[in-house]
Amino acid sequence: MLTKIMLFSKLFLLLMIVNVYAYRSKSPLIKNVYRGGVHLEGPHWAKAENALYWVDISLQRLHRLDAETGNITTRDIGYGPVSLVMSAKDYPKMVVVAVRAELYLLSWDAPAGDKALRLLSAVDIGLPDNRINDGKADAKGRLWFGTMGKETAQTLEKDQGTLYMLDQYNYKTPEEMVRPVSISNGIAWTSDNKFMFYIDSPTRNIDVFDYDLDNGTIRNRRTLFSFQANNVTGVPDGMTIDREGNLWVACYDGGKVIKVDPRAGKLLEQHKIPATKVTSVMWGGHEQSILYVTTSNLNLNPVEQSQQPEAGSLFAIEGTGSSGYTEHQFVFPNADKY
Repeated sequence: MLTKIMLFSKLFLLLMIVNVYAYRSKSPLIKNVYRGGVHLEGPHWAKAENALYWVDISLQRLHRLDAETGNITTRDIGYGPVSLVMSAKDYPKMVVVAVRAELYLLSWDAPAGDKALRLLSAVDIGLPDNRINDGKADAKGRLWFGTMGKETAQTLEKDQGTLYMLDQYNYKTPEEMVRPVSISNGIAWTSDNKFMFYIDSPTRNIDVFDYDLDNGTIRNRRTLFSFQANNVTGVPDGMTIDREGNLWVACYDGGKVIKVDPRAGKLLEQHKIPATKVTSVMWGGHEQSILYVTTSNLNLNPVEQSQQPEAGSLFAIEGTGSSGYTEHQFVFPNADKY
């Protein structure tokens, strides 16, 4: 009888160990890739370079991760808040970067100084406190980007921004697509390019438009997911989409990334991040199976900073079981000669 009890105990223990390791193997792994930032944003994966770009808005910097070597290089801009970076198609290490309310072309390997930045466009003229915030390129290489009004630690001037569309033809006067907006943020498209998802952060909603890829137009805006109705803390910030058509959304002041089924308007998953101010997300890696996550420590008090020593870091989440598409690039012929 004692032998049977001992055998049963050993079997039970073995099953417990197996279950623990099975659970661990299915749990995503979160790695800290880069520390020491203030307000990281705008991760962009350049597949042709096997590299990730991102910005530090407050420190006015661009960063680039060489995924093959793990080496990180930095460009200091110094003109003002740097909020968007995106690679230019067919021109490796050539990027379009947003500084204040202007867009510039920049060759990553160009010498430091004013000559490295070539002014492409300026928006929100007459609104000196406005700045560009977030943006993405569609399947034809048009740049969709938005602006926001003056922001302090406590207040935001609402309804001062605009969502613009810029391409190789209208870059001097980008087309206004949505106005007014308060904090223009995450953008994503379905794989068939029939729908465009969009976030104006203070609304705490994810909205969707019908999308016409050929003409670059949007219509029929409606809300598909409400943070308030689904009891999700924080506000929606940056956003991307996976191969199954699900949205992955950064929750600023929510300390997590959420996965949403836009067809059902259903919350599927929540992934906790060791920083409350989660700013944006983007798929990267050889198979676009790594979810890169940017965070901020902006306006954290001393107690919060001690509780969140990794705030202001770039994280990589591996093992979610999901992956994304190759991110679109900005199309601008002869960008190297502009």
